[in-house]
Amino acid sequence: MFLSFLLLLSRGVSGQQQQQYLNDEVYQQSHQQQQSGDIGDVDPVVIVPGIFGSQLDAKWNKTESPHYWCYKQNPTFTTLWLCFECMVPKVIDCWVDNMLLNYTGGTFVNRDGVESQTNDFGGTGGVECIDKNCYYPYFKAMIDGITAIPGYVKGVNLRAAPYDFRYGANSPVGKKLIADLKEMIEDTYEKTGDKKVTLIAHSMGNLYLIEFFKSVPGSWKKKYIKRYVAISGVFGGSVKSIRALVSGEIESIPRVLVDANSVRAFQRTFQSIYWLLPRKEVFSKDDILVYTPDRNYTAHQFSDLLTDANFPLGSDILKTLEGMDRFVDPGVDVYCIHGSDIPTAAQFRWKAGYFPDYQPEQIDGPGDGTVNQPSLELCKQFKRLKAYRVYQGIKEGEHMQILLNPKVIEYVKDILNTTSPHHKSGDEMLHF
Repeated sequence: MFLSFLLLLSRGVSGQQQQQYLNDEVYQQSHQQQQSGDIGDVDPVVIVPGIFGSQLDAKWNKTESPHYWCYKQNPTFTTLWLCFECMVPKVIDCWVDNMLLNYTGGTFVNRDGVESQTNDFGGTGGVECIDKNCYYPYFKAMIDGITAIPGYVKGVNLRAAPYDFRYGANSPVGKKLIADLKEMIEDTYEKTGDKKVTLIAHSMGNLYLIEFFKSVPGSWKKKYIKRYVAISGVFGGSVKSIRALVSGEIESIPRVLVDANSVRAFQRTFQSIYWLLPRKEVFSKDDILVYTPDRNYTAHQFSDLLTDANFPLGSDILKTLEGMDRFVDPGVDVYCIHGSDIPTAAQFRWKAGYFPDYQPEQIDGPGDGTVNQPSLELCKQFKRLKAYRVYQGIKEGEHMQILLNPKVIEYVKDILNTTSPHHKSGDEMLHF
């Protein structure tokens, strides 16, 4: 999970495709529309990104640092995520020290002396690209596609809610996001002539929206929410998060380049990664997810797993998820989109002497490359599911790639542009 963005970069996913997209006629239409600045009779949109999908800035005034070459003071906000120049030997230790969270008194906080913030809340700049130079586009292609529809203007009726993805929804930081999101939706509704808002979420952003929907009454949803578009929702958790907490999630990056144990120490401080552990309602007591020479574990035994992995504090951290592990119906119209038929971590096997400090063997199952199929398919249980679309294969449905898929972008535009002759109402169960 951590370094997934960097791994995708190494595979050449973003740069070349972004250049192709920038040369596309759709981008030119989007650019011309933004130049005019006139909003039209369209449904306003608010985007909620996934884990690692928001730009973060930080400044710090610390009394200590991991190495003498690490700056203890930086009085102005600078890029924290995603910082490419920080991903080099020696410097990465300084960066990790600023990204780590402290767990004290049953809650998570920034490292002592570190202050962080998101970028462009209410605009779209904080989620279009993971980095400020846009070497790695995230929601950019979809945002450009939406703004090609006459009437959409960024920051007015096309907005986003970037957030500090290290925290869960029940943390003080998460609760503030939910309150700010509610205020943004109400503000957008009022400033666009009382038009109901369409919410679009990706990955962990869907978990945040489930918590958000829990926090508002049905009457509020009826007044302010038009629909909810769920993309690659990690509704039932992801088996990948287990490896992150036990041995460090470094994907296929060679250990000589990245120290997995250092990455593990970093990942264990993120409440959000515990939140992404496989859920009991999806993975039963008979579904073994972890094999070790001494014992096997299911989704019902994560406390034991972390204790046996020499991390008993993890068992205490799991208690912070109380109330966030319930899968509930959002109570609004839902359009569900995700990928499939991509090898996805389904089980991990640690050989003798490997648990917990060395990487396990991975056994794959179906999913979108990050989220397991049963977790993705939980959205089929939503009572007001209006449409369900599955895009098969890496090029069309991979967890991140799906946001760059022109077919997905056109489908989202079609959902928004209800006057389009291509728009279909009613239930759709389609595979591509």
